[in-house]
Amino acid sequence: MNSTAAGHDAHTRARKAVESVSRSTVGAAGVLRVVHGAERIGSTAHRLQRGASSLVRGVVKPPYAATEPLDTLECHKLAEGVEYRVLYDRAALARPPQLDTTTRMMQRGEQARVVQFAPTKLLIVDDEFGLLPLTAGPDELESAVLLRDSAMLTALIRVFDDLWRPAAPLRESVASAEPDVPTDEERWILSLLASGATDDAIGRLMGFSSRTAHRRVRELVARLGVETRFQAGVRAVQLGWL
Repeated sequence: MNSTAAGHDAHTRARKAVESVSRSTVGAAGVLRVVHGAERIGSTAHRLQRGASSLVRGVVKPPYAATEPLDTLECHKLAEGVEYRVLYDRAALARPPQLDTTTRMMQRGEQARVVQFAPTKLLIVDDEFGLLPLTAGPDELESAVLLRDSAMLTALIRVFDDLWRPAAPLRESVASAEPDVPTDEERWILSLLASGATDDAIGRLMGFSSRTAHRRVRELVARLGVETRFQAGVRAVQLGWL
């Protein structure tokens, strides 16, 4: 099985596990608490990270909670030796402020990876607490579930790990370097890459041979300073090329 298929399977398993956890919330008194309102959700996320002592895992994707910026807090926690593993949904990194913040956090030690689609936002602190969206409007979260150490939290940790393993690592040099602006033809190739097209399909659509298409894709991947086709598509979005 190739890495793309493995990643898709991991995402499918993760989504089903998240749905299962959400259905399990009824009747789990003592294990979880429902937090209502974007401001309270943001405050809860801030409080959980403030108390972190060893490891914070996070999945970042829209919509967002109303909260004071968390990057300053993360800087303090990283300086204290707390490890951060942050998985970014591709849509999150397409927002210029988030890309700048991610680059800054990586410079301070954040481990960052990216996936094309994350099934949910998620925050897990020290394997003891988890924060999972419950309902959301188009622009912000409406309610979330705060989980304490339990079988459900263990399931969410496995969800995160299943997403993390096949995800594409971001590197500071990749996030900050800016290659020359591509030609229109190169933008077309990158857009086809981002859509998941194979070299054969790119060749047919562009009027190239399969071998030429493979070479052009390889050159673009190297030029962007990444390692995989998927990373090339992500990086192109980060740079505003697509």
